Amino acid sequence: MNKSFNPILLLCLVITLSACSLPGPASLPTAIVQPSVTSLPPTDTPFPPTDTLVPTDTSIPTPILTETPVGQIFRDDFTGALQPGWTWKNENSSRWTITTDGWLQITGEDPSLFGDGIQSNLLWRDPPTGEYQVTVHVNAATTTNFQQATLYLYQDGDNFVAINRGFCSFCVAGGNGIYMEYKYAGAWGTFRQATLSNDVYLRLVTRGDVIEGFYALQPDQWKSMGKVGNYLKNFEIGLGVSNVDSNNINSDLIGRFDYIEIALP
Repeated sequence: MNKSFNPILLLCLVITLSACSLPGPASLPTAIVQPSVTSLPPTDTPFPPTDTLVPTDTSIPTPILTETPVGQIFRDDFTGALQPGWTWKNENSSRWTITTDGWLQITGEDPSLFGDGIQSNLLWRDPPTGEYQVTVHVNAATTTNFQQATLYLYQDGDNFVAINRGFCSFCVAGGNGIYMEYKYAGAWGTFRQATLSNDVYLRLVTRGDVIEGFYALQPDQWKSMGKVGNYLKNFEIGLGVSNVDSNNINSDLIGRFDYIEIALP
């Protein structure tokens, strides 16, 4: 049978075969998902810096020591209490005190070391070896024979040297004065200087075979009272106040010592 060629049918066949030979749709590659990182926003207010604590000093401060003046051996300014080394003889505690402004104050009684050989509230200490000087600042308003506020170098009743602010109506005009008294083997002697000043400085100096007495009405304006031989042995340095008002005047002398200093001459 003679069949005729159908071009339309051929075209449809070509299209169908072409469609069958085309590759399928391409697979899309899988995307790699990166982990999400969430950044914290910066803090607007920064943390305040930590306060640095200053270490507390718990150590005990070292006291500032006052340098001892050259040549000074001992000094008592009578502040609060007596310095070590003092000894009371015939103490009457009701008649001596250390005042709040720093004075050793002794109220005199009638018996006297120079008269009766017995006196209350005598304050003693041992002397240093070698040469030295003893200085006191004294205030005493004497009015009656034989009131005395005295610095002693005392061995016994027959051997001593002393200097005082005292009263002796037949010794100097007016009675008020500074008296340097001494006794050697029972023999008396005295040097005297009239003064109206109740506030005086007294000094005894031992140098070689001589003891010399000095006084001053102003600090460091020293004047010599006199000299005696240094015959004392085994003696003590002392302070004392007495009345010796044998006529029953009953006038008690208040003697005040601001300081005592022992130093090289």
